[in-house]
Amino acid sequence: MPVQFRRIMDALDHDTWFITRGYDNSLFLFEKSRWEKLLQEELPKATLEPRKMDFRRFLVGSSSKIKLDGQGRLLIPQYLREYAGIDREGVLLGMEDHLQIWSETNWREYNQRQAAEYKKMAAELFGTHTFNAAEPKEEA
Repeated sequence: MPVQFRRIMDALDHDTWFITRGYDNSLFLFEKSRWEKLLQEELPKATLEPRKMDFRRFLVGSSSKIKLDGQGRLLIPQYLREYAGIDREGVLLGMEDHLQIWSETNWREYNQRQAAEYKKMAAELFGTHTFNAAEPKEEA
């Protein structure tokens, strides 16, 4: 775990994490209180509805509780390392409410696939916004 992340974790008292399968063969890491909120308030409840059950199986059923070791490493369970294709080291991304770990190969391939779509995604997500500061002003 990079030092800058460990400092933030220490300052926020985030010592317990839950790691699970993420999207695109990445791993998602949620701090304990965020994981609990996700389970209690945000995920569809485990009903007999097959799609909801499948999603919970994938996310919750593959989760594992982890902590940093004395040397600041996360010991990722073997089944999750295999899912993500991580041999030794991975790429760590800080997202708004969770961390993501990717194998270097998967991260590079994902970036290459998404690069062509980046502008399209931005246009779809932000295209309806107007930014007055960027528009030239007419003089009266």
